[in-house]
Amino acid sequence: MISTLQVIRRFAFREWGGTETVVWNTSQELQRLGNNVEIISTQALAETKAEIREDISIRRFPYIYPYLNLTKTKKEALDKKGGDPYSWSLYNYMLKKENLDIIHCHTMNRIAASVRLAAKKRKIPYLVSFHGGHFDVPAREMELMIQPYKHTFNYGKLIDILVSKERYLTDADAIICVGYNEYEITKDKYPQKLVYYLPNGVDIDKFKPLTKNDFRKKYQIPGDEKMILCLSRIDYQKNQAILIDLIERLKGRGERANLVLLGPVTSTQYLAELNRLIMMKSLEQQVTIIPGLQADNADLMKAYQAADVFILPSIHEPFGIVVLEAWASGVPVIASKVGGLQSLVQSGRNGLAFDGSLAELERNYLELIHNDRLREELILNAGAEVKAEYSWRSVTEKLMAYYSEIKDKCRICQ
Repeated sequence: MISTLQVIRRFAFREWGGTETVVWNTSQELQRLGNNVEIISTQALAETKAEIREDISIRRFPYIYPYLNLTKTKKEALDKKGGDPYSWSLYNYMLKKENLDIIHCHTMNRIAASVRLAAKKRKIPYLVSFHGGHFDVPAREMELMIQPYKHTFNYGKLIDILVSKERYLTDADAIICVGYNEYEITKDKYPQKLVYYLPNGVDIDKFKPLTKNDFRKKYQIPGDEKMILCLSRIDYQKNQAILIDLIERLKGRGERANLVLLGPVTSTQYLAELNRLIMMKSLEQQVTIIPGLQADNADLMKAYQAADVFILPSIHEPFGIVVLEAWASGVPVIASKVGGLQSLVQSGRNGLAFDGSLAELERNYLELIHNDRLREELILNAGAEVKAEYSWRSVTEKLMAYYSEIKDKCRICQ
């Protein structure tokens, strides 16, 4: 039995993403396998300080962004994406938590520096997981992410020096990467360190196809139109704008298709841009945006099962859990050739991959819709693969093996 703290920057059930999905599902499996697990985070986007769900303790702590002239609007933007806070009460909790074997950090920078400090003082191992990418984030995305910090004064630099913020990776006992390309980069950068490739998982039973589904009726999606689904954060990283361009082209061809964009909004500016595009192109009847559904909302599963095609056109994607969810739901996938998607989606075998251009995306869509044999083959192969390799139980069993290896190595070093 292993006792762990799972540390994440934010953990709000109404603001869900890939990192939260991984932490929640692996924590449940760790608990079922007889381990002690607790999730701790800041109070970002969550009002409840402490709760127990599925027998798992969740604690959230006050936090600060050490910047002067940080407006409420900018703080809210950072809470959603790109925030780099300190939380002294979270750090103190890590110091005082009894019977703790290992700290698993699912975030970077200042919170990760606090994890490092607590682990070193307690003389226990800690590891860091890359969920949002670290070494392969595009420059444009990074520029947009740090925009809220403009015209502020960073008084946290002195604190960063005192806690040796830059050493949270150098001193980590291990690093886990969900994307294979980043795994290879990390191995080269830290050749003497334990570096693991651990892809994400999916709840197969939760996403299995349903015989009856009221999603189209509820959201007024015509039954005689092909439904294209993109379930992801509404964010510039996810590149949903290209799907609006795709719908315009399909409409011009006389193809009957309806686009559904579903997910939490992490960039209100990008949501406004998407709405402007829809109005400018007169596509109000062909595009449906459903923002802000909570992670446990049944409509999330129903959306997959009502879809004819799932498309993920991200410009940067460390892994792409939503691809696994689409596979488990029996929906064929088209995805961009970026990040972890390059190794996940094998074009022509379990999905179709496109190079980021609208022309190739359109070709892939038309081929998938009008070639029944290809469609069925992709669905069959993807369904078999997701069942064999991506259950949360198998992912968590690998994680437990990593924990044991880290503990054993640290015991020898001591």
